[in-house]
Amino acid sequence: MGTVIYSASPLQAFAGLLGTVLFMAGIGIVGLIAAVFRKNQGKGARIAMGVAGVFLLIVSCITAAFTYVSNISGAQTAAVHLNDKHIRQENCGDNGETCTRYILETNTGQVYYDFVVNAKAYELAQVHTCYQATFYKSKSPLNVTADLDTYHRIEAITRIETADPAACQ
Repeated sequence: MGTVIYSASPLQAFAGLLGTVLFMAGIGIVGLIAAVFRKNQGKGARIAMGVAGVFLLIVSCITAAFTYVSNISGAQTAAVHLNDKHIRQENCGDNGETCTRYILETNTGQVYYDFVVNAKAYELAQVHTCYQATFYKSKSPLNVTADLDTYHRIEAITRIETADPAACQ
C-alpha cells in the first residue's frame, strides 16, 4: 500500500461517541441523585429533575447501543476515489457556536461516502486519487438494510492510505 494519510485505533475512532454517552449518563445520574436527596426543593422540581435524569439515561443507553452495533459489525475496507473535499461550518451548540468539519467526498462504484477527517488528513488528501479506507459504518439495531444505502457519512475511520489507481476502476 501507499502513503498513510490518516490512522487511528478503533477506540480513537469511537472516542467522541463514547464521551457523549458517558457525559449524558453522568448528567442523568446526577439529576436522579439530586431529585432523590434534595429535600429542600419543591416536589414538582424534584419530579422534573428525576424525569430529566431518566430521559438522559435512556438516551445514553440508546446511543451506546448504536455505537456497540456499529463496532461489533466490524470495520470495512474499501478502495475509494476522492472526488472532492470541503470544509463545512456546522452548528454545534445552542449559543450559535459553529464547528469546522473537514469532509472528503468519495465513491466506490455507486456507493458514496463522506469521510469526516481531521485537518491534517484533509490537507494530505489529494482530489482524484485512489485511497484504501478502513472505517465503521453507523448502524442501528433496527436498520437491517443500511448496507443497501448508496450514501454514507462516516465519522469512525481507522485508516486512509493511498492505493493503486486500478483498485478504483
